[in-house]
Amino acid sequence: MIGRWMIGLLALIAPGAVMAQIPADAPELAARGSAPVGTQSLVLTDPDRFDVMKPDGSGGFMRGVRTLPIEIWYPAIAAAKGAQHIIYTMPAPFLGGRKSDPNLRLSFSGNAARGAAPAAGRFPLVVLSHGYNNRAVGFSDLAENLASKGYVVVAIEHGDVDPAKAGSPRASFLQVLVDRSADQRFVIAEVARRASSMRSGVFAHIDAANFALAGYSMGGYGAIASAGAGYDAKSPLIAMIPPALLAGSMEADDRPVPGLKALILFGPWGGAPATRMWTPAAMAKITAPTLLIDGNRDDIVDYKGGVQWLRDAMEASDRYLLTYREARHNIAMNAAPASVANDYIYIDKFDEPVWRKDRILAINAHMITAFLDLHLKGIGERASYLNVPTAIADDGIWPLKDGAASGASVAQPTGPTATYWRGFQRRWALGLELDHQSPAKDGAHGTR
Repeated sequence: MIGRWMIGLLALIAPGAVMAQIPADAPELAARGSAPVGTQSLVLTDPDRFDVMKPDGSGGFMRGVRTLPIEIWYPAIAAAKGAQHIIYTMPAPFLGGRKSDPNLRLSFSGNAARGAAPAAGRFPLVVLSHGYNNRAVGFSDLAENLASKGYVVVAIEHGDVDPAKAGSPRASFLQVLVDRSADQRFVIAEVARRASSMRSGVFAHIDAANFALAGYSMGGYGAIASAGAGYDAKSPLIAMIPPALLAGSMEADDRPVPGLKALILFGPWGGAPATRMWTPAAMAKITAPTLLIDGNRDDIVDYKGGVQWLRDAMEASDRYLLTYREARHNIAMNAAPASVANDYIYIDKFDEPVWRKDRILAINAHMITAFLDLHLKGIGERASYLNVPTAIADDGIWPLKDGAASGASVAQPTGPTATYWRGFQRRWALGLELDHQSPAKDGAHGTR
């Protein structure tokens, strides 16, 4: 059991290391779990895939090996003192309006041990798929948090191509449209294959039959298709893609990833009217329980016309939509690295204009922990963190006697705090909405 690794995290951090702090105002389930965290970097190869960067000269594309690096986080055996500090690095994103520096690398400080021995047991799997022009280690805060709670997290490095190298923004984006779901499907299948065949190493500790898929932005677009919603042949964008590139992924194919237990969609792309990729009938084929997360001012994927439409169309799914009021699209990845935190173009890429990013990440960790614990671990009481007493957090009531102070306590599902969002501190559950729609029955729409 994980409880045997109850080790104070501060004792595991190297002297002078910058620890990724959980803010004091974080809701209850945002705290890291008791397990030390290990991490490994591996490369998977799909031996036969169309390469949209290599036209064949006759209107098609060449086939070849697609290389997919992955980053894995997992519960580990207690590491030596100081070994839990790590620096993750990634190439800087290509930036609109500014020439990219191929030598510039960004870094995030973390609390994991590179190559640490996995803890005993088999753990549920969470696969993370980043957005366009993002990177796998950009999810390190969330990945470490989940791994410390008994999950194995695999983040895919999709390798989005700089438009300057692809020849045009259209060519760069075509690669994303074609490969996102295909990458997810391949990685999930390969991890499952290794988990069933290997007797040692991290894969031997993965319960691949018990897994969730999480996607941000274009990763969310791919995750929707992977969850069973085939693309609409009449969609303007799909109509521009050679049919062979999306064979097996169209609506008529109806090919969800087998065994998907839960789906998480951060600001998913593809629902806005001008770029809608699915019909309502296709979306209704998704049956996995789903947690959608976005800002109601998201001007990248269109919150009202896109994300809410996707939510409403997923009629066969038990789904939640967590909304950050006044937030835009940057509701998933780590905060801007310290080295570029004073550069507006990077702040615009990573952070939010109204919300503190550490607050968003903590609330995400809280809600995602409740969602995954419920659906992957079967911890039924976690439902009370999701089935909130008021859809609008501002409407929650936590009465106190005159002169009384709430201190650092958090709301509970019974007693005087029962009408407040569970796990949140008094006065701090603000600016949030959590809408729940149940699966439709007998053709009726889900209920809120």
